[in-house]
Amino acid sequence: MARKTALVRRAQALLAKNDLSGALAAYEEACRIGSDDPEMWLACGRLHARSGDPSRALARYRKGLELDPRRAEAHHDVAVALEGLGRPDEARGWYEAALELRPDMGETRYRLGRLHEQRGGFDAAGRHYEEAVRLRPDHARAHYRLANVCAIQSRTEEAARHYDRAHALDPDRAQARWNRCRLLPVVYDSEAEIDDARRRFADGLETLEQELRLDSRESRRQALRGLSASTNFYLQYQGRDDKALQVRYGRLVMRVARAGFPQWSERPHVPGTGDDGRLRIGLASAFLRAHNGAQWLLGWLRHIDRARFAVHCYHTGAATDGVTDALRAHAHVLRHIPGGIERAAQAIAADRLHALIYPELGMDGSTLTLAGLRLAPVQCVGWGHPITSGLPTMDYWLSSDLMEPEDGQDHYTESLVRLPHLAHVYSPEQRDRLLAAPPAKRRADFKLDDDRVLFLCTQSLFKYLPQYDRLFPAIAHRAPQARFVFVSISSRYVVNRFMQRIDRAFRQEGLRAQDYCRMLPRLTPDDYVELNRIADVFLDNPPWSGNNTAMTAMDCGLPIVALPTAYMRGRHAYGVLKRIGLDETIAATPEQYVETAARLGNDPDYRRHIRERIAACREPLYEDASCVRALEGVLEDAVGKAGAAGRQVDP
Repeated sequence: MARKTALVRRAQALLAKNDLSGALAAYEEACRIGSDDPEMWLACGRLHARSGDPSRALARYRKGLELDPRRAEAHHDVAVALEGLGRPDEARGWYEAALELRPDMGETRYRLGRLHEQRGGFDAAGRHYEEAVRLRPDHARAHYRLANVCAIQSRTEEAARHYDRAHALDPDRAQARWNRCRLLPVVYDSEAEIDDARRRFADGLETLEQELRLDSRESRRQALRGLSASTNFYLQYQGRDDKALQVRYGRLVMRVARAGFPQWSERPHVPGTGDDGRLRIGLASAFLRAHNGAQWLLGWLRHIDRARFAVHCYHTGAATDGVTDALRAHAHVLRHIPGGIERAAQAIAADRLHALIYPELGMDGSTLTLAGLRLAPVQCVGWGHPITSGLPTMDYWLSSDLMEPEDGQDHYTESLVRLPHLAHVYSPEQRDRLLAAPPAKRRADFKLDDDRVLFLCTQSLFKYLPQYDRLFPAIAHRAPQARFVFVSISSRYVVNRFMQRIDRAFRQEGLRAQDYCRMLPRLTPDDYVELNRIADVFLDNPPWSGNNTAMTAMDCGLPIVALPTAYMRGRHAYGVLKRIGLDETIAATPEQYVETAARLGNDPDYRRHIRERIAACREPLYEDASCVRALEGVLEDAVGKAGAAGRQVDP
């Protein structure tokens, strides 16, 4: 016993001198001497954790728990070690076991909430974060993460309160301040609420503009952290003219990005082409995987002329999948760079590109920050997120001629490029596969009635605006067998609030939403396709349309009703229907939208007729490489102009 006590004292003395390895050796020897003492094993495990060795820490924790399984803090320590070993599912069980033994462990609540959040379980995460801040009101990280979850749940007032608290507790937590200032609801109850949200966003933007400090290394670091933590993503779903606000936000992005990385603040010279004579074209995104923001991109790569262009892909997101592999197969090189803005900028700059394309901007904070730099002589934005970037660093906006209104240029700070037709190259592979086999699912598999007319309303719920809710009961009045099918998102708060709003619209017309509407759980991609195969009509959403959803409907021969609006983001399905010459289901007014939907709902022969038209006319939707040929010309011309404008060509 005396020897063990002496070793513990020696370990503590060595720790006081920051000699971690010596302290570990002393504790290991103490464990061998006092192998029946759980505290020795747990203390030794914590030292291994401090030294960055979660595997050895885990082994010591387990030994300690064998000797005393009722130690709640040891269960917590096991969970932390499992997280460090990349085993979050196991860690969750150990955190839960710790809380069964001691429900008042605030840090455990916080960490368990974080695991739920990482898996998209925002409601469960929120409950744990709420308990964490109740138990530990001074826990700045818990307040910050609770605020993020409240924002996702459209609980904006609570989110604002917790962002403010997080920033007050930790003034260096710039993310809390930035997220507070760009906070927006996910869904709205009324147009008046949209007006209020826009005013608050403009006020928050002014606050950021006035408070921004870039005069020290630390202030620049904090500004970069705050900027890249998120974006103003939900602003664009309000159905309004966002150009002026985007310009202000874009200038703010550029100021912070350039201050943080001044070496990439000026437009580089146009480089030479090298021995192969090819232009080097970059594609940078956090979503070079199975994601709506880049799903259309693969067609560009499949058809671009590799004799003239070498495509360099830069995937800055963490996740990869089969789409990433497919892009890699068609690119000159694909670099996976999930390690931050500076690493990505270094890689892009080192490749000395002629032109750099961001397939989308506005969905990822780090990518948007990257776009605030000048990494190529020509920089372009694709239409993966169809809203002007507002960035002075972006030269061209690559869009679809069929989807853009006549005054489209007025909506962009970039020079608008109208690529032919739909500006994408879709493969007929899915269509052909569906033609070769009957539906794999029945309506009963989705708990949907066989005797109802199914209208798919399957855009993300935040795309639906309250001023258009009246369309659903208006259709129901004219087509009593209608069943409107929505698809849930990750937060029950948002789903409940959305359905309450829809119910109000139905009650105002003397109807009950529950008699006409169904909210399905989130679907796998395969199940979503099968839902399209057994539905009757696809109702495109007027303020924010859907390109991928429209193309899936076409693959399945599903009639679409479209109501194009003033901006490109409300005209995807319109463009698809125009491409195949199916104008008769394109409405010019909300009243015509209702009439067309009701006719399709009431008349099976008319639905059959439209399906036959789709089957006969949809071939132009597939493998149309005209947009890629046009893109090639645009890129060559833009690079040529950049070189001729005084930016000399480097050897």
